[in-house]
Amino acid sequence: MSSNPPVVISAVSTKGGVGKTTLIANLAGLMADLGFRVLMVDADVQPSHTKYYELEFENQAGIVELLLGENSVDNIQKCISSTKYQNLDIVISNNITAEIQIKVQNRHDRAYLLKQKFMQPFFAENYDLILIDTQGAVGTLQDTAAFASKVILSPIKPEVLSAREFMTGKNESLERLQQGRIMGLEVPLLRAVIYAHDRTRDSRLMSEEIKNHFKNLDGSRSLLETVVPMAKSYKESATLRMPVHCHEQTTTNKSESAYEIMHQLVYELFPMLKDQNIRASCFQNME
Repeated sequence: MSSNPPVVISAVSTKGGVGKTTLIANLAGLMADLGFRVLMVDADVQPSHTKYYELEFENQAGIVELLLGENSVDNIQKCISSTKYQNLDIVISNNITAEIQIKVQNRHDRAYLLKQKFMQPFFAENYDLILIDTQGAVGTLQDTAAFASKVILSPIKPEVLSAREFMTGKNESLERLQQGRIMGLEVPLLRAVIYAHDRTRDSRLMSEEIKNHFKNLDGSRSLLETVVPMAKSYKESATLRMPVHCHEQTTTNKSESAYEIMHQLVYELFPMLKDQNIRASCFQNME
């Protein structure tokens, strides 16, 4: 990946509380542990992603300056902070006020703001993967992140309100993004994942409904085979501020460990890694 522009993935949902931040943070942690240079971008007005991992160094600027500042290396560098984990940096969410959102919305180039930044040589030279956490509501910031991305990753909880909101809200969002073609913008691929699946009958029925929804869609919109279970390890790892694949490497019950689940997710998103059988070392067992 090193000589090419970084792959950009946005975690997008039209409803809050579906596990978007947890999913993207754990994906970032695993990819960094696999040796890829990862930049997380917190584009949510609620800075949950910013607080997910402990920072080793917090820079003076963040997402506001990345969005509205110059495309210069100096401006970009001052927007990037580093976490305590190797290969894992972050652009923090810093005071995204209503005024800032209006400024972004009033920009004629708002759809290109992040895309233009990520096309700068600095990112290709320093990162293999950029993962953006967006706000759980439709808006200009969400669209700006989506247009900068190759893939939109959307978690769906297998419960009535979450699943049906996804089916209506996401379809409307994708139709809106189609307008980007007029401006020469590529519409990102949609990859959905069933998240927080439990063993109840309702969860099984809603999972089937979600799967049926995707059966007749084209390849630009698909449901990943990986199912992330509702397991305490994901909450525990967030509390401990560590990637879940390091927190739960094995289990004593019949269910698969978070280590295996997260590898399955990565292998679906990046099939070449499965072919190479690349496995995480849990940052050399956290040294």
